[in-house]
Amino acid sequence: MRGVSEPKQQRSRDSFAKVRAAVLELLHERGTGQFSLAEVSARAEVSIGSIYGRVSSKAGLLRLIQSQEFDRLDVETAERVGAAGVGAAGFAAATAAIVTAYAGILRENRDLLSPFFLLGVEDAEILERGRVSGDAGQGVFIDALLAAAEEHRVELAPDEARWAFEVFYSLCVRYLGLGVTATASPHDTYAWPDLLDRLARTVYLTVSAD
Repeated sequence: MRGVSEPKQQRSRDSFAKVRAAVLELLHERGTGQFSLAEVSARAEVSIGSIYGRVSSKAGLLRLIQSQEFDRLDVETAERVGAAGVGAAGFAAATAAIVTAYAGILRENRDLLSPFFLLGVEDAEILERGRVSGDAGQGVFIDALLAAAEEHRVELAPDEARWAFEVFYSLCVRYLGLGVTATASPHDTYAWPDLLDRLARTVYLTVSAD
């Protein structure tokens, strides 16, 4: 990444692991990127000089953490969502499994994702990295739906699967309040299992409509 220096010694790598952990804790606690490098330094017990030896700015640090974490999420999404519908009893069950897997990843990582949704409003690099992961996740979801449709001999066009993802993702993001808390539904509007059931039925009906 631009503005990032790769640590060459184990001690430097260990120190930066503490910095990374401190940033993730602060993102979780604040829900935004509103913290200083001095706070990161104090929490990680790593000097600011050491941090600047790796990144050129706080923005660079956030971009690096996003890149590392989103790389992890991309792999997890491919593995969990890609395999979710395989071997299901029917297309409806496969759809529910795919929806549950993807929604679960978003929910489990809400405190990581939400701050980067907000940071992307002002930072074009963060926005673009988020779009890369978003596009990758969409592709995994669509491919999983199409594979399930083929397995259960259901006619499904790619455009219909893509629209089903758009509907699912919009509803899920709104409910979880990912970066748009002003329009988020209250978390107690639906119990999580009820929400998953509604999302799964919505996707199934979307792709099954004539």
